[in-house]
Amino acid sequence: MNCLRQLVRIIKNSKRILIATHFDPDCDGLSAALSCAYLVKHFKRKKPILYCCSPIPSKYRFLLGEWKFVRKIPEFDLLIAVDSADLSRIFSDSNYLRSAKLDSKIIVNIDHHKSNDSFGELRIVKEEASSACEIIYQMFEKLRIKVDKSLAEIFYCGIYSDTGGFVYPNTTKESLDIAAALIESGVKPGSLVKKLNAKTLSGTLLLSKVLNTIEIKNGVGVMYLTQDMLKRSRARMPDSENFVSFLQAIKNVRVSFFLREEREGTRISLRSDGVIDVDKLARRYGGGGHRLAAGIKIKKNIDTAKQEILRAILKEIKKNA
Repeated sequence: MNCLRQLVRIIKNSKRILIATHFDPDCDGLSAALSCAYLVKHFKRKKPILYCCSPIPSKYRFLLGEWKFVRKIPEFDLLIAVDSADLSRIFSDSNYLRSAKLDSKIIVNIDHHKSNDSFGELRIVKEEASSACEIIYQMFEKLRIKVDKSLAEIFYCGIYSDTGGFVYPNTTKESLDIAAALIESGVKPGSLVKKLNAKTLSGTLLLSKVLNTIEIKNGVGVMYLTQDMLKRSRARMPDSENFVSFLQAIKNVRVSFFLREEREGTRISLRSDGVIDVDKLARRYGGGGHRLAAGIKIKKNIDTAKQEILRAILKEIKKNA
């Protein structure tokens, strides 16, 4: 409770508040930022600034309501960073990070990633939480702030998304209890889930191309997405969110990884059933996340990255056998 009192004091004493989530935002990151915006508005009676350096995926725009995210870094004296293991996930401009511009700012770190590097003056980091939204919902409860229906829907979407519809291993009694409370407050899961799971035709065509690349070796599944596939499908990179779940669902696949070709390297999503700690593996390459789900971005072409990560995974499996 002491950290919440400190957070409230910081909010009340700040003039320009920036709430930011990571680039290539997922539903939990966006929902966490939006719920924090409600929290700030409760104490300041005015809106904070919402920031994300990437465009907001169209499938999540229904959550925004009257809120908007800016993509240019504004002036601020308080930064509340949500669902981000480090500041480089928020500010993609390395020159900005290396400058002295952040030195005079107060930074609050709200996150649930095992790989969080403990940045900020105030840290509310809970690895055991299913999502950033779960942490923030509990903050509302402890501060006894009423959650209206619009905010309840935001919380529900964030928790639903990060738990894979309450089936991932990070689903806990706490996350289910919160979901039940949100439903009691008026949330209609059916309509929200339909929006969250909606697929575009181009995204579906992209999925069919990606699934055709699947390879399985000694319990490790791999598939990939190229820029050419995006072009031929007329799809966008956000359409590939959660594609890796199809790979991990295959019988006898214990570890899976999904490679996405980008202009300056390769982005890799890792999943494990527990046979290895993919967060530990991802950290070797400057990435991170959770024990069963993590991510990497490396400046290598997709073929080189594929072979290197496959070797590393097989070595880890052998070590833990």
